[in-house]
Amino acid sequence: MGVEPEKQPPHDDLLGFRNRLIVGVVFAGLYIVTFGPRTGWLAGVVSGILGGAVVFLLLKEVDERRKRRRR
Repeated sequence: MGVEPEKQPPHDDLLGFRNRLIVGVVFAGLYIVTFGPRTGWLAGVVSGILGGAVVFLLLKEVDERRKRRRR
């Protein structure tokens, strides 16, 4: 009767915190398993952890830019 439901804003998060964390951990794990035996385990673990952090931060930046663009 003339009352329309409120329009909800579109969902801005590409993945969300939990899913970004999962992707970063999976990347780190795969990197460690792949490059650990080749380059040495310490170098593989350190590089994998740093690479996982970079992937996490990259996806976070993509989400933030998407939010800014929609405003």
